[in-house]
Amino acid sequence: MHRRQSSECPSRDELSRELSGKRKAQDGSRCCDAPECNYSSQCLKVQRLTECGKSIWQCVEPDCENYSQGSDGKCIAHGGGRRCSEPDCIKAVQGSGGKCLSHGGSRRCAEEGCDKLGRSRSGKCIAHGGGQRCNELGCEKSAQGASKKCVAHGGGRRCNEPNCIKLSQRTSGKCIAHGGGWRCEEPGCEKSSPHSGGKCFTYGGGRHCDEPGCEKHSVGTNGKCKAHGGGQRCSELGCERLIKGASGKCKVHERGPCCVELGCSKLGLDASGKCIAHGGSWRCNEPDCENLSSRAGGKCSFHGGGQRCVEPGCDKGSKGALRKCIAHGGGRRCDEHGCTNSSLGASGKCFTHGGGRRCDE
Repeated sequence: MHRRQSSECPSRDELSRELSGKRKAQDGSRCCDAPECNYSSQCLKVQRLTECGKSIWQCVEPDCENYSQGSDGKCIAHGGGRRCSEPDCIKAVQGSGGKCLSHGGSRRCAEEGCDKLGRSRSGKCIAHGGGQRCNELGCEKSAQGASKKCVAHGGGRRCNEPNCIKLSQRTSGKCIAHGGGWRCEEPGCEKSSPHSGGKCFTYGGGRHCDEPGCEKHSVGTNGKCKAHGGGQRCSELGCERLIKGASGKCKVHERGPCCVELGCSKLGLDASGKCIAHGGSWRCNEPDCENLSSRAGGKCSFHGGGQRCVEPGCDKGSKGALRKCIAHGGGRRCDEHGCTNSSLGASGKCFTHGGGRRCDE
């Protein structure tokens, strides 16, 4: 039974004097008072108990088994140890600067202009290469947990639901999909909240874009949504598209480099290194024809190249998976119910139902 230290219990100073004459441990510190224990007096296996049943190194608060910090006999959670020197701040001091982590305590990143926490011997934060790295060959990401692998290669804690390999959230042991993490505080809403006591994105939770009049959610660290430049961008020079996957490149440039023409960020094709607009890819071998060819040394669809319609006697180019021309039902059809006309453009409708490009006047 744990209770506060009573007047009958020996004081900490008395216990310290009692233990001061004990034998020394191998590291030169005072040995534990327990029989046949060769560890120091801060031994975590066997503790010296007072008459009230509390360890001399335990917090004096009732039902608290944390170790005390400083001379007041309390743990950090109950106010023990040194506190931050900033006015009105009650957080624990980190390092020798007399401040908590929020006010600049502990070591900071060695990179110029970065105030994040420094990790390991490098003195740099995780973003600048500090801390343990993933042990997979060629991977430079930060390792998570004792596995020494990044999240993408299986590091970090996983959801404890059967057959689920997603990351667990906080102390729940479950991923967001299985109920882990913070939940929206709106009545009847079970969606995930980005922070404690907050709301989900549907009810206005999370950070929003900094652009005036924009209500979209921000992505990344620059405080902007995807439409205004938020999120990670493609590493190809001049490309502003969002990255896809772990390659650091957009969906277009995952397949190859940019066009060699100055200022063009489109995909370069074949040996010329140019995009289609600048003359890349195969061209029709008919004189004075610049249309695309379906293969090297071939012809464009207008001059007989590519797949032909499978209908007997029809030599038009086929469209879509049916391998038929537009006249015989190939290509995309109008979305309007009962309409079999060919759709025009990205609208999914035929010309009669509003598809295709229209006059701006």
